[in-house]
Amino acid sequence: MNIVARVSTCLGIGHLMRIKWLLLELQSNAQASITLVLDIQKADVAPFIQELVCDDIHFVETASQQDIATLLRVIKTSNADLVILDHYDLDVEYEKQIYSEGNKLAVFDDLGRDHYCDFLFDAKWMGELTQKRYDKKSPAKTRHFLGPDFSLLAPSFSQALALDTHVSQSKNKTNIFCSLGGGGDLCIFASLVNSVPHYLHSRVQFTIVIGPKAENKQAITRLEEKFKNITILCSPLSLANEYRNTDLFIGALGTSLYELAALKVPAITFSIAVNQENDITHLQQLGHFLHLDKFLDSHAILLGTRLADLISYLPRIKRLRHKATVTVDGLGVKRVAAILQAQPYHVTDINVQVGAVNYIAQLTTEYAVREVEDSDVNNYLIARNLPSNSQKMTVSNDIPRLDHYLWWFRSERKSYVVEQRGIPAVYVWHQHISEKSNDYLYGGWFTACNDVPFNLAMLTLQWQLEFCKASHPNAIWLAVIHKDNKFVNLLNRYMGFVAIPIHSKEYKVTQQLFPLADEQFNFVMWDPNAQ
Repeated sequence: MNIVARVSTCLGIGHLMRIKWLLLELQSNAQASITLVLDIQKADVAPFIQELVCDDIHFVETASQQDIATLLRVIKTSNADLVILDHYDLDVEYEKQIYSEGNKLAVFDDLGRDHYCDFLFDAKWMGELTQKRYDKKSPAKTRHFLGPDFSLLAPSFSQALALDTHVSQSKNKTNIFCSLGGGGDLCIFASLVNSVPHYLHSRVQFTIVIGPKAENKQAITRLEEKFKNITILCSPLSLANEYRNTDLFIGALGTSLYELAALKVPAITFSIAVNQENDITHLQQLGHFLHLDKFLDSHAILLGTRLADLISYLPRIKRLRHKATVTVDGLGVKRVAAILQAQPYHVTDINVQVGAVNYIAQLTTEYAVREVEDSDVNNYLIARNLPSNSQKMTVSNDIPRLDHYLWWFRSERKSYVVEQRGIPAVYVWHQHISEKSNDYLYGGWFTACNDVPFNLAMLTLQWQLEFCKASHPNAIWLAVIHKDNKFVNLLNRYMGFVAIPIHSKEYKVTQQLFPLADEQFNFVMWDPNAQ
């Protein structure tokens, strides 16, 4: 099999690496003859493709006349059986020119663009939309292979699956692995490490990747001079071994998404490019729950300052990895190679259905209550930040995701969700405090998506009051309600809440609990022994 591969290296070496693993598999199975056409760039790509036996390598200016002319000439002179294209800057018109030569064309993408090819591979997981991403975006003859089954990972990621789960080898130190992939501005990691409290450096080992396209590399080399707990990896060929010894990954969410999922490595990630943008609900199905849409210097400083807290939460974060309903088995290279060679292949079972749920109360035949779990961390925030909810709260601004994560794991709040046949409808919470031998409860509720009917809100509040009365029979409920929120004011009056006397101790406690509640709020209480 004669193969010509046109691969991007202009944004980093991610495209080259994933295609390299595929080409190695094809060379091994089909004795493929390989010719590469790559972008002109400053970084030396030789170390990344040293295992490949290439007939020739050509460098071209992206999307230029030389680009397509060189590719067409190489296709013809090499008598190519297959052309592989993996490049964000080359579009469907470029593909049509290749296709006109009569060769089989395989395209790799994750941007959901129009294509003109025989085989289209896209590993991006988008839930139920995954198989629909390219509807009406390619000819009827194009065969689509979509989803994580076709992620091109190094063989070591599939070999490691024999372990079944990620197991860190760390003993006395927590191993933090930081990577932006092949590029990115490394100053962000300098800010993070410099913000870590001094005492914690003796307990943490940082491993930081410097990719071939990375910016401000000197920021990391200076860190190595300043701290003894810094290890630098320059343009590593594979990270599987490092991931096995990683307690927490912090970095950009590119190919790492599937690598980390394959090894079940705890991670907090962020996006630095368009192709890294992901819906958080889709990430959760892959067992990844802590993701930021952006990572600014302020985020890096906050994360560094609070790193000790995050480390203490690692057992819970690791357990979230096992909530994945979509499997990444690391065998994508073998599947794709089999497809391109017209050989049989298998796919994994995907089950995104909700498993058995332990409901603690049944409100009606449709509505039931369960305790909120760590896997609710993002859905809880999404609901809280809905304008219909936040505008009625003492803090009306949106809560940033990183702030929420750090709060979530340390919170003593007891939270529950009322579900309608498995779909969240209402989140309800409360917290118990003792103040000078007096017991108090305070709490609240907010909708998960749409406004809830009065009868459901009433059933929810009634359940909460009865549930808390059983465990705290003498605790007085304290609450504040925005005066414009007529719905909740009416509901609470109906349930027996009364205004708190201004000069009472309950009023002072309520002010302490809700310091941002001003004259726009009603201060109310509910005494279980007065009902």
